[in-house]
Amino acid sequence: RQESVAYGMRSLRCRIALLSPCALFFGSLYVELIHAANGESSNKKSDEGFARLVNWVRQHGGRVDPRINIGIGNGVRGIVTTADIEDGAQLLHCPWDLILGSTDRNNQMKDEAGMCKVVQDMAIETRLGAGSFWYPYLDHIELPRLPAMWHQSAVDELQNIPPSQDITRHIRWFQQTCQGTLDDAAMKSLVAFISRANEVGMTPIYDLLNHHNGKRNAKLSIVEDGVKLLVVGGPISKGDQLYLSYGIKTSSTMYRDYGFVEDWPSAWNYQSKAGDNFAFVSFPDGIAAINPTNEFLKSIWHSNMSLVEYQLLAQTHMRSLTRADLERFIVSARDHLDGLPTTLKEDDAKLEEKRVAMTDQSLAKRGIDRSKFEDVMSAIKYRAEFKRALNNAMLHADTMVKTMDEEEL
Repeated sequence: RQESVAYGMRSLRCRIALLSPCALFFGSLYVELIHAANGESSNKKSDEGFARLVNWVRQHGGRVDPRINIGIGNGVRGIVTTADIEDGAQLLHCPWDLILGSTDRNNQMKDEAGMCKVVQDMAIETRLGAGSFWYPYLDHIELPRLPAMWHQSAVDELQNIPPSQDITRHIRWFQQTCQGTLDDAAMKSLVAFISRANEVGMTPIYDLLNHHNGKRNAKLSIVEDGVKLLVVGGPISKGDQLYLSYGIKTSSTMYRDYGFVEDWPSAWNYQSKAGDNFAFVSFPDGIAAINPTNEFLKSIWHSNMSLVEYQLLAQTHMRSLTRADLERFIVSARDHLDGLPTTLKEDDAKLEEKRVAMTDQSLAKRGIDRSKFEDVMSAIKYRAEFKRALNNAMLHADTMVKTMDEEEL
């Protein structure tokens, strides 16, 4: 279904459906590229910035658990624990005065006008630089390279795979609904809002948590004097990363709005040449759930299960499908893969070439813009992961058909 430019009330859900009506491989790639470009100095700056941010929150009435810090977990920058933390622990309390958006429990960021105001207010504060009250917060924000920021050469590398047709959706919204002009400060603020805002607005420290539906262990709670971040689903061990959930979104939406696709569970969709829409959810080890029902999606979102339990759930769903369902998907997937300009093998080879070029430190000497180069790499990796996921789902469906044949003998 084509998403409209209007957002509506359903979008204000704790980064779960932000600007959308209805262990992260790109995160690790992004960190790898940033480290290659900037070295350890960027880590030191980020650590100092986080300490300054924590002090700023505490100085203005907030509370931050000393057992959390910024760090790298599974190759991805996020919030990690420095000690064991018990279930139900309050990790953060952020008063309304430190939130860009809602001003109290009864005055929430409820509509498009409220969202526009947040983006525009952030842009004003960004232009003030160190003179802004919000500087310790805004200066610490690291933005993803969303497809909306890409040069056309990178967009073309998506090979018309979603979200290639809809990458400027948020820019159109800002220009049409907010009547905004996109200078550097406004673009930075818009991207920050798209990728970091939650149902109450922009919340310092909370917005540093990464997303993972399969490993969610923290949630936001609105209280009378602000918001708090709580541990959920059991105790957290020292060194583990904190995760929240943006909800079950398609990988194309995740990539467009956040710049990554989670490793599992990842929900994919595509349209066949005949115009039929297909969807499937991928798990490790070639496990997939094609034609997922709403009940199935809700079960993997609201559950705190092990990977094996998720995979068993997917297998149970696959056994509920008819032979016709499976065969229809197999034919469509094969046709779709055959119709794309390059194969998965070719994409992997091209990506490796780009990796080698990235590490030889000669991009500048050859006059190559690093950001554009990284965007092209990201696009190639995304299209390769789509093809890999679709091929695995096709093979899984084919295995199920063969199992049916054996059972009938």
